[in-house]
Amino acid sequence: MGNVKSAIKDDKAHMSYLKRDVNDDQKAGGKYKDINQTADEKHISKLAGDVRADHSFISKHMNK
Repeated sequence: MGNVKSAIKDDKAHMSYLKRDVNDDQKAGGKYKDINQTADEKHISKLAGDVRADHSFISKHMNK
């Protein structure tokens, strides 16, 4: 369980970083702003899915 909880913590920290990066991209603008922002948003979605799956794993195994 410790590994799963650590993975959740790491994923949440990574999502936080990516969200800040999206905001920075918005402020800075630039030629690749939309491409970079879309890539970050897709990565955030993937990480959020990982966190949901990890929470599901914990809830299934903690109730046994």
